[in-house]
This record gives sequence, C-alpha cells and structure tokens, in this order.
Amino acid sequence: MKTGIGDTGSGSGPDTGGGRFSRINWGFYGWRMMPFAWLIYGLGAAPFYSWGFFLPEMLEDLDMTRADSGWAFGIWSFCGGAVAPLIGVCLTRFGPRPVFTMGFLTVSVAYYLTSRAQDRWDVLLYFGVFAGLTHTFSTVLPTQTLATNWFLQWRARALAFLLIAAAVVSPLVLSFDAALLNGGGTWRDGWALIAALCAGLGALSFLVLRNTPESMGQLRDGARSLDQLRAAARTGAETVEHWVAKEAVRTPQFAFMVLCGLGYAVPWGVLANHGRLHLQDVGFERGEAAALLGLMAFVSLFGRAAGALGDRFSPPRLLGLALAMEGTGMALLLFVDTLWEARIALVLLGLGFGMAYISQAATFARFFGRRAFATTTGVRFAVGAGFGATIPAVTGWAFDTQGTYAVPFLTIAAVTLTGSVVAFLLQTPRKKT
Repeated sequence: MKTGIGDTGSGSGPDTGGGRFSRINWGFYGWRMMPFAWLIYGLGAAPFYSWGFFLPEMLEDLDMTRADSGWAFGIWSFCGGAVAPLIGVCLTRFGPRPVFTMGFLTVSVAYYLTSRAQDRWDVLLYFGVFAGLTHTFSTVLPTQTLATNWFLQWRARALAFLLIAAAVVSPLVLSFDAALLNGGGTWRDGWALIAALCAGLGALSFLVLRNTPESMGQLRDGARSLDQLRAAARTGAETVEHWVAKEAVRTPQFAFMVLCGLGYAVPWGVLANHGRLHLQDVGFERGEAAALLGLMAFVSLFGRAAGALGDRFSPPRLLGLALAMEGTGMALLLFVDTLWEARIALVLLGLGFGMAYISQAATFARFFGRRAFATTTGVRFAVGAGFGATIPAVTGWAFDTQGTYAVPFLTIAAVTLTGSVVAFLLQTPRKKT
C-alpha cells in the first residue's frame, strides 16, 4: 500500500489497537538501524568512562592536582554544554547523520592530541576545550534526536534501547582500561586507542545512519498511513500543540526540567572524575574500584530499560522516582566502609541515573514534540553547562583543602532529591491563547 510519502514497508497491518499499532513493522528501517546506532552510541561513551580511570596515572605523570583534573573535566563538560544549542540547530537543519560523522572524525583528533599531552595546560586545551567542543556532536543529543525522529509510539523503548548501550559497554571499557594498565600499557596508549575508535565510529555513522523515516519514504514507527500515526499521537505519546524552541524555553516546565537535568547529570559527572579517587581513598584497590564503577555503569542498564516504561506510564513520574534513587545513592556513597555498602550505594546511583537518562528525554519529547526537541534539549544542556564545568573542579578543590568529599557529595545529593520532588509535580505545558 502506498501512502502520501511513499511505501512504509510490509508487516505492520491495519491499526486495530485504538491508536496503538497492533504489531511491530520489522520492515521499518528504524528497527534495522537500531543495532548500529546502539553500537555507535555505546562505544562513543568510552572517553567519558576512561577519563576517570586513567586519571590517577595522569595526575602522577603530569604533576596535576585533583582540582586540575576537575577543571579539565569541568571545561570538557562546559564546552560540550555550551555548544549544544549549535548542535541542536545543526540537527534540525542537517539531521543526525552528518552531525554524528563529523563529530566523531573531529573529536578523534582531540583525543589523539590528549594522548600526547606534556603538562596540565595541554590537558586543559586538548581534552577540556578541543574534545569538549566536539565530543557532544557525536553522543547523547544526536542519539536522542535520532530516536525522536524515527519513533513516536515506541519512542521511550527506542530511547531506552539506544541509551542502554553505554551501560553495557562501559564495564567492558573499564575492564579493558584496567587490563591495559596492568599489562604494561599507559594512559597515553589508552587515549590513542580511543582516538582510533572514534574515527572508525565516524565512518560507520556515515554508512548506516539516516536522518528521518521520511527520507526513506516511510513514517515514524513504520506506520502505514498518516491517519494511523495521528491516532498514535492522540494516545498522549506526544503533545498535539506545535511547539517551537523559542516558545518551549519560556515555559516554567522548561526551567524545572533544567533542575531535574542537573539532578541526574551532576552526580554521574562528578563520579566520572572523582569516583575511583574516592573509592581508593576509603581503602579499595584499583581492581576493586574498577569493578565497583563497572557495577554502577552496568546496573544503569536496568534503569535505562525501566525508562522504556515511559511508553505506558508518565515519564515525569518515572523521572521523580529515578532522582530519588540517585540522590539517596550519592549521599550513601560518602559513608561507605565495606564492599557491600559501596555496592548498595553505587547500584542506587546506577539505577537512578539510567532511568532518569531515558525519562528526561521522553518527558521533553512528550512536552514539546519532535519539531522543538533537538534545539530545546540543546538549550537545556547549555544552561547546565556552567554547573557541569565548575562542580567537578569545586569538588576537587574541596578535597584538596578539607581532605574530604563530604560537603560537595551531600550538596549534590540534596539538589538531586529536590529535583525528584519537582519531577513528581510536573504537568504538561499548555500554549497561551
């Protein structure tokens, strides 16, 4: 059967589900593309997890302090957030495929230069600024936009499937990093390998990704007709109001979602920089620290999978539950003494972050729709960039001056728990008439 914008493929059948499709259309290119997009996103997260693990050796080799490392990671985070509105514009104008491709190819140069760093200033420039400005072009915002472009009824499930990839791959990355160092390799070897990996992912992105189903003569979810797609939208999967970014960012919901975004992202970013250092401070060996951080990343897989429930339940309520778990885990981590205590804290952190990661994106897509998603999310990243830049550095400074992470860890936990309350109270925005 032909629709107004081309043949959508076989296998979906008529709509018999009262607005929900009766079965998945496996001829839909979106489903065929998902395994490749999964691999691209998962391996693309390797630099995030490797930074904190290579950090003790980098500090010793380059004569850096923990505050220096916090500034480097903070600048990386700030630059990635600051450039996010530009990424949103590029995604809206050009689509995810060229953004992924050029992002990976460019950042591969930045990570290679990081492997050649000779002092703290090189790290600040190559990793902090150069990689920070380019890495975000190939990670979460393009990935979320890709899923939002291709799916409507199954959006939360598609987001969960893609963003699970980092949780699956990160323990393998940490294990590889530990094996590299234990086998006589150096942190320089690690960053050189990451540079080669990013270049390969750029080539893969160009070969397999496509911007929208319409570019393939299909409709979102593999719908057989526009009427079927509209019926799915009326179930509440997406707002019926046509938002543009400049309208969306003026709503109170946008401001509250920025707070929720800080609540889930800041603990994860701080632990990416200080997690191994804190665990070794309280008495765990390097291998134990790697296993614990790998556990946190791995269980975030189950949190991300639970985020798929956003197709059936309210994504803001799921976000509230997720932030409650993550905030509790962050507070508990400060007081761990035994291996099991550390596992409990990190499991809560991993589950909470994983569910919040999916639920935040699903909430944005539900509140503001596909048209405004990339630019609106990019603005949210930019607003949070200043916090992402300074908090890891302030955390390192607090330890350097006080000998403890108590104040920053407990403050971060309080912000995350506040975000939990806000998320539970969020309502869908309405346009003013």
